[in-house]
Amino acid sequence: MLAIAGICAGLVLLGITGAAIWAGIWGLGTPRDRAAANQMLQLTAVQLGGRFQDRRDYPWYRRPAQYGGIRGELDELEYELQLMPRNSEYHPGSAMLQIRAPQGRPLPGGGPGLRVFTPERKWHWPDRADPGTLAGYVRQAIAATAAGEMPSDAR
Repeated sequence: MLAIAGICAGLVLLGITGAAIWAGIWGLGTPRDRAAANQMLQLTAVQLGGRFQDRRDYPWYRRPAQYGGIRGELDELEYELQLMPRNSEYHPGSAMLQIRAPQGRPLPGGGPGLRVFTPERKWHWPDRADPGTLAGYVRQAIAATAAGEMPSDAR
């Protein structure tokens, strides 16, 4: 009886381990998913006048998990835009916008930088992934920050 319970417990443990491995692989996305995200980021970069950077263009210690990113400057503020992986602990599928003041002047919140995430109801990867909507959100968030206000809908 004890042997049967041990075998059942081993099978349950093996099933849980397999499910965890499968979830980790699923979270990385397929090559087509990465290509689609990078293409969407390239279209957004064109609309913002920024530069798309492939993830391999980043130093290894700052490299995004899956997708590339966009760097640029609007309203005298520098920004970097990246997509959060679908398996991230915080804000999965959102776009992360990091805004920095070049001269170190304080931004809303008191620091030299500000990090905001797109609201899920406005923009989310991959189900609400419109480059025009994302570019509009980035412009709106940077304009609000330049005016000394927190971007609306910021999480």
